[in-house]
Amino acid sequence: MKILFFDMEFANGKVPGSIYSFGYVLTNAKFKLKQPQTDILMNPECVFNDYVRKNILAYSLSTVKSASTFPAYYKRLKKLLCGADLTVGFAAGNDTAALRHACQRYGLKPLSFSCLDMERLCKKFPDHKGAHGLSGCVEAWCRETPANQHRSDGDALATMMLFRAVCEQKGLEPKKIAKLFADCIIPSLPPEPKKKKGEPTEEPAPGKSRAPKKPAPENGEPAKKPYRRRRRRRKPAAGTGTQTPQATGGTTRPKHPSAAGNNQPNETK
Repeated sequence: MKILFFDMEFANGKVPGSIYSFGYVLTNAKFKLKQPQTDILMNPECVFNDYVRKNILAYSLSTVKSASTFPAYYKRLKKLLCGADLTVGFAAGNDTAALRHACQRYGLKPLSFSCLDMERLCKKFPDHKGAHGLSGCVEAWCRETPANQHRSDGDALATMMLFRAVCEQKGLEPKKIAKLFADCIIPSLPPEPKKKKGEPTEEPAPGKSRAPKKPAPENGEPAKKPYRRRRRRRKPAAGTGTQTPQATGGTTRPKHPSAAGNNQPNETK
């Protein structure tokens, strides 16, 4: 089993998808490293926010700006995120949104994967309800302060430590945790909007087209139903002696002129 723990840092909140570092830790189900802890730097191609530059940026600006841009690492990120058996992050909704915006920014296909959000998972347990943020949760669950905070690979490692502590203290394996708390797993792509009632659910088969809808009347009135001619009732054959009521008076009249004024039935021929 491959478990990917990841984290990202952004240069400017006003520039969606301005990722300047992607850090990750790849382990097996026993939390043994499968690859060395790694931090990928990339040029965000934008001006850094002053707060980020002064308080969060763990590298020199020249080092970051000399790195390649997001498209150069697209295939590598896709292999990591979409190829893992379980992907884990903290407050992962921010990271998945940044990935979508970065792909849109550079005209790349969005990456589709599911991610277990440790922030949501920790809130499921009564333990350490007062802990907030990644460092606060790590200190509460692991009884130690994470190193290299606000550096992507350091935060990815801290996320791994937190997940390992939760699994150990609850006596559950990673796969079991993901199954029991499926509502803590978020998709990297937002769900498609539901179709309204009455809309077609399937596309027409190749070579076939849907019947065009009839245009609505210009005056806004409902379209009238087509007129159907009423079928005329056939008259009985003459000489049968049957009588029918007239349309206006309701009286009966004989079917044969010879019967006028005579209530006796016609003779049988």
